[in-house]
Amino acid sequence: MSRSTLLLVALLSHFLAFSPQAKATHAKSIRVATYLEPPMVDFVDGHFVGENIEVAKLLAKKLDKDIYFIRCPIARCLSMIEKGHADMILSLRKTQARQQYMTYLTPPFKVQHFPLRFYVLKERKLEISKFEDLNALSVGVVRGAAYFDRFDQDKSINKVEVTGHRQLIQMLLKSRIDTFLEREETIIPLIEAQVYQSKITLAQYQFDKSVDSYIAISKKSSFHKDIGKMSEQLTLMIKSGEIQQLLKDKRVPDLSRQKNRQ
Repeated sequence: MSRSTLLLVALLSHFLAFSPQAKATHAKSIRVATYLEPPMVDFVDGHFVGENIEVAKLLAKKLDKDIYFIRCPIARCLSMIEKGHADMILSLRKTQARQQYMTYLTPPFKVQHFPLRFYVLKERKLEISKFEDLNALSVGVVRGAAYFDRFDQDKSINKVEVTGHRQLIQMLLKSRIDTFLEREETIIPLIEAQVYQSKITLAQYQFDKSVDSYIAISKKSSFHKDIGKMSEQLTLMIKSGEIQQLLKDKRVPDLSRQKNRQ
């Protein structure tokens, strides 16, 4: 191929990449800030799996939009939503701080019924029987996560922030924190059954209250103008039973012994 032909091809490719048609195609793609939280979201064999992934795909399909998922720790996901670098995020608890830069679709797409539990090492025999017992402990938390109001707003608790759940588990096993909190369905897939059963136990105190789980859109997203349409479609998906069926069928199985989880 001659030099002039190569130049022509390069110029044509550049034109097509920035053509109105290409921009229109990109504008149809919903960018989803995606943090791992088994069984709702996991990354297995190079693919995102789990109920939140399927719900997002179904909503995008109903809206006739393409979709792609951006993997990020939850703190970075929230930052991307705040800056408009991502359009959508799933499975969030509603807080006043978050409502400053995102709008929640209504209604919530599910209700989280599993209690938040506090994990401690068996050998240390720490007792956490009431909320006030946390004041004397170092408590591991995922940076950017929201747990429950009393805990989130209590500044007297020594909270040790990390980027993910695996770090919480390792820090507990190494006695670098006294405890951490999370739902069992999220922690169990991340740790070998033998280690979980022999070294870790659950404290008596727990936060056992149902929590609404929302889909939210960045206020800086080009899709923010479609909030009403998205909420209407989500309502239809819930009323038709499609959401409930996905939540039933698309849970991530116990993959704690598989080696391809990333």
